[in-house]
Amino acid sequence: MEEVKVKVNFEQYVRLALSHAKFSQNEDGSWTVQIPVLPGCVTWGATRSEAVEMAKDAIEAWIMTALRFRDEIPVIDGCSLQHSVDDSEVES
Repeated sequence: MEEVKVKVNFEQYVRLALSHAKFSQNEDGSWTVQIPVLPGCVTWGATRSEAVEMAKDAIEAWIMTALRFRDEIPVIDGCSLQHSVDDSEVES
């Protein structure tokens, strides 16, 4: 596990995750985006710019899902997401 050097806010963490995005163009001209620092976070867009926007949405959804289910949020480049989970906001 990577050592935490700094805690970052939600927007900073999303940007950091996005900086690790791997873009590949498909045969039909669309783009697939993988975010390897967030296991299973994959999306696509009809254009590269749409794929970037879709990647941001996918990262945000990945983080919110992980928080909801209290899954581990990975440390990225020494940065961890600063967050707190209020038990009253988490559905069982």
